[in-house]
Amino acid sequence: MNVDFLPLFVTAISCIVAIRLITPFAVNIDLVDKPNQRKKHIGNIPLVGGISIFIAIIIGLLTTQIDINQQKNLLLAMMVVVVVGVIDDHQDLSTKSRILSHIVAVSVVVVLDNVALNSLGWIFGVNEFKLHAWAMFFTVFTVIGVMNAINMSDGIDGLSGTLSLIVLLFIAYFSYIGGHVDYLTISLLICCALIPFLLFNLGVFGKSKRVFMGDAGTTLLGLVIAILLIALSQGDNATFRPVTALWLLAIPLIDTMAIMLRRVIKKKSPFRADREHLHHFFIRSGIGDRKALLIIVLLSLTMAFSGAWMEVNNVAEWKMFALFLLICLFYLFALI
Repeated sequence: MNVDFLPLFVTAISCIVAIRLITPFAVNIDLVDKPNQRKKHIGNIPLVGGISIFIAIIIGLLTTQIDINQQKNLLLAMMVVVVVGVIDDHQDLSTKSRILSHIVAVSVVVVLDNVALNSLGWIFGVNEFKLHAWAMFFTVFTVIGVMNAINMSDGIDGLSGTLSLIVLLFIAYFSYIGGHVDYLTISLLICCALIPFLLFNLGVFGKSKRVFMGDAGTTLLGLVIAILLIALSQGDNATFRPVTALWLLAIPLIDTMAIMLRRVIKKKSPFRADREHLHHFFIRSGIGDRKALLIIVLLSLTMAFSGAWMEVNNVAEWKMFALFLLICLFYLFALI
């Protein structure tokens, strides 16, 4: 399978141009992230990463051989998520409004494209865990869960983007070996939009040019990652087993599940923002943002490589699931 590099180059350049063009407009309409008790960055940072990544993906897709009509429902869902994210970044939507909008967007892909978690595999070892009538409901719940996991990881510069980049690269790898050209192309296009964004986000082009992804970007990435993981792990043409998806996305998932559980135990809303995430613990322990980023990225790579290795070596699904749960429990008790 040959990879056409022109669309990848076009996507990267489009992201850079979009960021530079949209940033002044975002500043004028106050689409910026302002420092507060929970957000410790310096200055007002434009929230244009998500819009720019979306625009770059669309432009990149137009230069590929992909039939846009076959992906129209996914693109529609992406557009809805980005629009809702921009409004939320600007005006702070209520949790209820945001979740309802996401349910509608995800349902478009799940129902119309029949992208569903029909099976969770042999995670209990005895029989295949099929969801039957619950498949659609559980799929929507799962996709929104992944969107929130990526969103909640957006606590320090470069974190959510780099964690998403890792997952997408592994998705590209499995798409390549499985012969899924469309999924390979989409995942690589997003990677090529993410890389220039990360350069801006991390201040490589200068601190004055820094931009943030915003909810528009994190939820967009979460949506596409979840849909691709489901599509590649289901049916006769699956390229990896469902349990492997947990390992590829391990750090955002484990951190989000642990944090939400702790909030519920404390009788707080599971969606209420705080400073109790993994990156916050590293920072409070005296480790700087960049070192915290490096440590978490290495942890994510370790988990993803472990999952991919177990998948390639056909380790039993119940063993992979049991080990994943064990790590989740260890992480929860370590936080406590």
